Amino acid sequence: MKKIKTNAMRLLDEAHIPYEVFTYDIDPEDFDGLKVSELIGVDPESCFKTLSLKCDKDLFILCIPVKAKIDLKKSAKALGVKHLSMIKVKDLLKEVGYTRGATTPIGILKKHRVAFDIRVLNYEKIEISGGKMGISLLLESKKLIAYLGAEVKDLCEVEE
Repeated sequence: MKKIKTNAMRLLDEAHIPYEVFTYDIDPEDFDGLKVSELIGVDPESCFKTLSLKCDKDLFILCIPVKAKIDLKKSAKALGVKHLSMIKVKDLLKEVGYTRGATTPIGILKKHRVAFDIRVLNYEKIEISGGKMGISLLLESKKLIAYLGAEVKDLCEVEE
């Protein structure tokens, strides 16, 4: 069987950043980050989903825990912009180069800013999408943040 190499994996290889690959089967209509964490057996607290947002023409890639909800006002303030809005699912491929369930902060098409929720600092390793539905990567959070030139900000709603 041929081993799959996604663009995200190739870019990490080029940067000499080690990662572990997890594969899983999930119905795209039933895709959910929590389900993925269960399928691959990784603590959902250390699993991060990648969200694509815009402020006017500027693109922002935000990575937050799969269990968390983005706070758009708090995120906009943390990033120093007036507002943020989610990119429509139908526009993801055109705007970021990935589809729903495959979006990763690695290898985005256009110039953008990347920010991780502050909870990323709680984990030595985190899980993110591998750039294709059914593939996840586990890697060192500090190395990923440094590679992406990402910011670490408070982006999520307060849990009750």
